[in-house]
Amino acid sequence: MKTQRRTADEQYQLIMECRSSGLSDYQWCTEHNINPGTFYNWVKRLRKKACYDIPSATGRSDYKPALKQDVVKLEVIPDHQSSVIPAVGSTMLPLEETSPAIEIMLGTVSIKISNDVDPKLLSQILKTVTGTC
Repeated sequence: MKTQRRTADEQYQLIMECRSSGLSDYQWCTEHNINPGTFYNWVKRLRKKACYDIPSATGRSDYKPALKQDVVKLEVIPDHQSSVIPAVGSTMLPLEETSPAIEIMLGTVSIKISNDVDPKLLSQILKTVTGTC
């Protein structure tokens, strides 16, 4: 089913109707058969144009972010198993100790990287450390 195209003025009117309804954006969009992603794209696009005064979303005043950050276990498995052995807790340890070419310290975490590290793995490590995708 093809969705109906709407002009910027129509989008603005729908946004204003939603924001004055007292419902959350999601609830209002669901009741009016509008994809919430489409709705938020309208809001973003119209705010960028700076031609319209769009109020903040409603219905989220009771939202409180988690007090504690989630911890996600990350297990790195090399492409080849020639120089590593499994240890307790599925952690991989090198068979022989090599001096690291790079050591990254983040609080209590230390990441040691040798010269023979796989470039793809190094790229993934750096992206993870810097928080980029």
